[in-house]
Amino acid sequence: MKESIPTRKKIAFALLPVLIGLFIGEVATRVFGADKCGPIQPQAGNWETMIGDRDLLWKLEPNTVFRSEHDVTRINEVGLRDSLSPSEKKQSNEKRILITGDSSIYGWGVKDTETLAVQLERELNGRDNIGGPSIKVINMGVPGYSTEQTIRLLDKVGWLYEPDLVIVSNIFSDCNIDAFQDKTALALANPQPGFWMRQLQRSRLYCACHMTWVKHQAGLNQDTNRVLMPGIPTGPNAAVALEKINASIALSRVPIPDYLGNLGTIKAAAEKRGSSMLLAPLAQEWDVGIWRVPMDKPDKDHVLPWFPYRDAQKKWAGENKVGIVDFPSVFASQKGDLQRLFVDNMHPSREGHQIMARALANHIKGHPELLGLSTSRPGRNRKP
Repeated sequence: MKESIPTRKKIAFALLPVLIGLFIGEVATRVFGADKCGPIQPQAGNWETMIGDRDLLWKLEPNTVFRSEHDVTRINEVGLRDSLSPSEKKQSNEKRILITGDSSIYGWGVKDTETLAVQLERELNGRDNIGGPSIKVINMGVPGYSTEQTIRLLDKVGWLYEPDLVIVSNIFSDCNIDAFQDKTALALANPQPGFWMRQLQRSRLYCACHMTWVKHQAGLNQDTNRVLMPGIPTGPNAAVALEKINASIALSRVPIPDYLGNLGTIKAAAEKRGSSMLLAPLAQEWDVGIWRVPMDKPDKDHVLPWFPYRDAQKKWAGENKVGIVDFPSVFASQKGDLQRLFVDNMHPSREGHQIMARALANHIKGHPELLGLSTSRPGRNRKP
């Protein structure tokens, strides 16, 4: 009678070819110099003025001057479209305001002297401020920036300015449906593996497989040489039927729960440093009844992707006692040729920035406590 082979030996014989194959694969990957496990370095590609950044995905290239059709744009040494450096010591009789956001705050299509930050500073330092503190307004808008990126930009640069007030205008880039979601992209660019994953990543064979998959993820639907940058959308960045809005919003770069969480993070960080927070959600042409987007105009049964974000933001602001200057309502109240307020379907013109600056200035003058000023300061209620 033939003696049966013990189960343990059967398993060992079965695993032996696998182990030999893994050993050969490990040796081969080391001999041929396969990539080690590591981050994906974002590439700005042909996005003029931008460079890739592992912590931010992309940023304005510091210390650059570039020419557009009608003007010269200057980027300072920390990558902001602002003349003030965080190294400039804050004076005792000085108040500072940061404005965060994307290309509309950056000032797409307007001159350095016409941006919201510049015009707001001008408004707040006008005749009403005689005898008051000098007010500096810093432009922290970067094209395409979401709240995920803004939080990191505040940590890298923003808080160095010692702001008294942070005005948050991020919304459109957060709700944008693009080729990536920010948390996934940031995890690819700046991975933080746990203990067991770090042990696994010592294997060059594992890393060869892992990095192949990671690079595939980073390049999905992207334009050539534009890894982790806005590329070909994964879905329609457009109006959708009401019954489909939840599915579409789930694809947004920063889904609503994360967006609200980011607002809370900014608020907590500001309060920790003795700063106040104010929300100023952006407007676009749709808010004044104009639709110049190259797609069919939505009907009454359609919902634009940013509508749920605005609603969620208002609810969050009420629950957290944070003020809002509602730019969509401000723009909707304007009269005359409304196309003059925008340079395209979403970016405010010089006059649009001026309207936003006046609305913010009026609110801040009516709430001087936002800058840590006494409510009894003379002239606080006078119009600019």
